[in-house]
Amino acid sequence: MPVNVKPHDDGQAALADQIVLAMTDLVGAMGRMNDLVAQRVGVGPTDLLCLHTLNREGPSTAGALSVRLGRTTGAITQMIDRLQKAGFVRRRPHPEDRRSVLVEAVPDALGKVAALYTGLDARARELMGEFSAEQLAAVHAFLVASHQNAVKESDLLAE
Repeated sequence: MPVNVKPHDDGQAALADQIVLAMTDLVGAMGRMNDLVAQRVGVGPTDLLCLHTLNREGPSTAGALSVRLGRTTGAITQMIDRLQKAGFVRRRPHPEDRRSVLVEAVPDALGKVAALYTGLDARARELMGEFSAEQLAAVHAFLVASHQNAVKESDLLAE
């Protein structure tokens, strides 16, 4: 359960400020890392985000990717064409809608991308080993809620 930061609690408000700054730093560092990974595998940053999305959520239509990534359907179609030509994705008929196709990531290509995150993953898991199960549960809840807040704010900005 999130803690409400009360204006009269200077210690808690100061810690909240530090957390927001740390989140900003983390987003910047992850953005830089993702840019470097994208360069290493020869795709653009949005292309890499598409691969992450397909990896997490499974096969998707171009329309769903358009909504998820906040890009026009034309831009998504061009991106899918690039990724397919580079061997990262393939198209297949949608099993429930003959008028539609699904885009799916090629597992071997995803493995090449995932390999570039193994160091970060190992260090993150080592760091998590220093926290109790209760602390990890709180961190997880905070990250999930922060993600939901970011999605909501993105949706508001997109209007």
